Amino acid sequence: MKKYYLDEHTAAYAEMKERGIAAWDQYYDPDSYSFDRFMMRPFLEQALETAAIGGVGRALEYGCGTGAASCFLARCGFEVEGIDITPDAIELARRYALERNLNVAYAVRDITQCRFAEPVFDLVVDNYCMQSIVTDEDRDSLFAAVRSGLKNGGYYIVATAMYHSGRDYGDGYYDSEKGIVYEKLEADPALFSDTLYRDGGYWLPHRRHLTADALRAELQRAGFSIVYQQEGNVICKLSSVSDRHL
Repeated sequence: MKKYYLDEHTAAYAEMKERGIAAWDQYYDPDSYSFDRFMMRPFLEQALETAAIGGVGRALEYGCGTGAASCFLARCGFEVEGIDITPDAIELARRYALERNLNVAYAVRDITQCRFAEPVFDLVVDNYCMQSIVTDEDRDSLFAAVRSGLKNGGYYIVATAMYHSGRDYGDGYYDSEKGIVYEKLEADPALFSDTLYRDGGYWLPHRRHLTADALRAELQRAGFSIVYQQEGNVICKLSSVSDRHL
């Protein structure tokens, strides 16, 4: 069965490749964003300064897309690895890094399926990927992957979309208890994992939009201590009592 997040991203990056769109943010808002002017960049610059993280060490960006944040980190001096589930995204990421004479190690991988043999990263970055990793199981796997690869004293920097009362989910269904947004599934539900049967039809997990307090609590339960948080912009470190194998 296919993961609920696969088709959306496969279709989007195929269209971006065809139309010459360089970045996910630009795909949704071309007037505000570009490859070098990506949505997370102001917070990422602030986070590196706040945490006094110089451009020395190894960094991982998961859900890297076409590599905007990965290239930014490489320009800052980090040795960068970028992973994404979508082959088209990784193909474009390699192209854009090459055009900028930047050396970034890109690979097609799913962060929820990763475990790193040893903690090698000084920095792990989530550039608006987390909201697309929806289910409890997948988010637990995500955090386990980060714990397995992040060095003691390293930083986990997250920018994620959040719940707010003005959000319009259209025909979607928002589970306020878990913060999960579902979309009506028109395709055969047997093709997908993690479907929900409700109101006589099947629904597919689409996004997870938490409140700031719920996000903070989730990260703390997952073994991270919060250094800084402003809504969905968070700087974390491994908790002193964190178990990498949780």
